[in-house]
Amino acid sequence: MMAVEEKAAPGMIGNANQSGWFRGNVYAYWTAFVASIGGFLFGFDLAIITGANTLLRDQFNLSPTGYSFATMSAALGCIIGPFLASWLCDRIGRKMTMIVGAVLLAVNAVMTALAPDMITFNIFRIIGGVGVGLCSMASPMYIAEIAPSRIRGKLGLMYQIAIVVGSMIAGLVAYLLAKELPDTVSWRWMFASEMVAIVLFMVFLVPIPRSPRWLAEKGRFDEALRVITRIAGAEKAREALDEIRASHVTEQATMREIFRPGIRTALLIGFLLAFFNNFTGWSAMSGYLTELFQRSGFLVTSDAIFQFFLAYSFMGVVTLGAMFIIDRFGRRPLWLFSSALMVIAMTFIGVLFHFQTRGIIVLFAVFLCAIPHSLALGPLPWLMMSEIFPTRLRAKAVSVTTTFLWVTIFTGGFIFPILMRWSERLVGSVGGAFWFLAVICVFSFLFGLKLLPETKGKTLEEIAAKWYKTEQGKKKPVM
Repeated sequence: MMAVEEKAAPGMIGNANQSGWFRGNVYAYWTAFVASIGGFLFGFDLAIITGANTLLRDQFNLSPTGYSFATMSAALGCIIGPFLASWLCDRIGRKMTMIVGAVLLAVNAVMTALAPDMITFNIFRIIGGVGVGLCSMASPMYIAEIAPSRIRGKLGLMYQIAIVVGSMIAGLVAYLLAKELPDTVSWRWMFASEMVAIVLFMVFLVPIPRSPRWLAEKGRFDEALRVITRIAGAEKAREALDEIRASHVTEQATMREIFRPGIRTALLIGFLLAFFNNFTGWSAMSGYLTELFQRSGFLVTSDAIFQFFLAYSFMGVVTLGAMFIIDRFGRRPLWLFSSALMVIAMTFIGVLFHFQTRGIIVLFAVFLCAIPHSLALGPLPWLMMSEIFPTRLRAKAVSVTTTFLWVTIFTGGFIFPILMRWSERLVGSVGGAFWFLAVICVFSFLFGLKLLPETKGKTLEEIAAKWYKTEQGKKKPVM
């Protein structure tokens, strides 16, 4: 999202210019990759509990309530994290907020591995959840603010890929440790293993630059110009900085501003993106894939876990493919296509479970559900919530929408078993739970058709200007 496209100007030729363009793109990819490691930690930290929770239950003789709380305690910290991130992102910047998040995750990894009792374990899982919450806000925001607009979508999807890869690696690590070590210590090493990625994250974070937009907001224009120049070149960097400086004149950095008519529309879009991210099917059911696979005939737990691993591996491949098409086709077309496909997928998998179909076709249906989530319904909310708000309001607005997103993550996973039990009583199978989600996918399609803006190729300042024009003209923006 640099303020300008970094294409060569008409008539620009020469190896020096081409070399500078290439170096700028490589630098943008590298900084986005480093920030996306925060997404890897997000995925790893929240998925590793799936491999450890039954071992914790057995070792500490947990009650059903204690077992559920141990599984979900990190999510409580994740809900708290964005509020702290809002203040930190404005005060110390996006980069330093990621570092604080990494420190909290490191404390969590060490102390949960050494925890002598469940009280200690849950306290530090909540602290780790705060770290995940910080990274879940600061990492996508940093990527959005440093990425050139021409490839902003592609770089933004790196964060979602990192989440998927982190979840997949957590499952693999948990499987290997449980296989090789005694039950009494294997779960401790599962949590300790996160330190490898945390250390790499912190080492890589140190040399990357601060967000140029945060620097400009703090009046450090020379530093901002150096960062933009390294990515976009000297000529384009000056134009970009002028646009950023001009945008700050109209922006008001107060929480009340996010409820003004124009910005309020962006806030509503952020809420709906968060809701549909977690209630269109995949996020709600993913925590119960092992159980669903067991219901479909994979009775041995290790076999069911392996199908879970395959599903997340497939998600990673599809999300990687999405990187190469999001800036070509745009956000709205992908959202519409994915919502429509998810209606079909949820309906289909509901039919399979209703008629108690077993075998490989269920794995195929799960793969079908993974496609629309990986293409758009999963990654676009994280990307667009960092795109649609003006720079000086971004930290505050994104903290609100990200907090709501974490609430929907918690509630979606919490109510899915309730939906399955409700469905069994009503229609005699769990299929009705999937049909209910299919109806929500219809509303997701209508949201994409009527309200979702297209941000492809637009700078952050151009997107912000649309909301201000809406406020002034009191009419719906067309993007």
